[in-house]
Amino acid sequence: MRYGDLMQPETGMNRVRIAMPAAIVALVLLPYTLMAVEPNVKELEDIPDAEKVKWARATKVLVTDAIKTAIAHTPGQVIEAALHSVNGRLLYEVEVVTKDDRVVELFVDPQTGKLIQRGALK
Repeated sequence: MRYGDLMQPETGMNRVRIAMPAAIVALVLLPYTLMAVEPNVKELEDIPDAEKVKWARATKVLVTDAIKTAIAHTPGQVIEAALHSVNGRLLYEVEVVTKDDRVVELFVDPQTGKLIQRGALK
């Protein structure tokens, strides 16, 4: 490659040659990325009413208390709070938007009211 070649703009074909392999790799890795980020989660809206009743009876901590625990740890605006089953374990998931515009998911044990670290979900 000559020095002058570096100064020339990319042609459309060169962009395709670069973009296609990157797109293929992204598509192949996408399912594995999603599995790593989201463990086996059942959301409240996806289960029958009888199961919802069981979940409600299994909690000792109110969702409002779970929210207080979450924002005490990570101050910000709560945008969602719900009961989920994560890998078979009931947890409150509380999503908070922080002052620096990050969206943070926090998990609170509905039995103890304690914050659960993400690493403990596996």
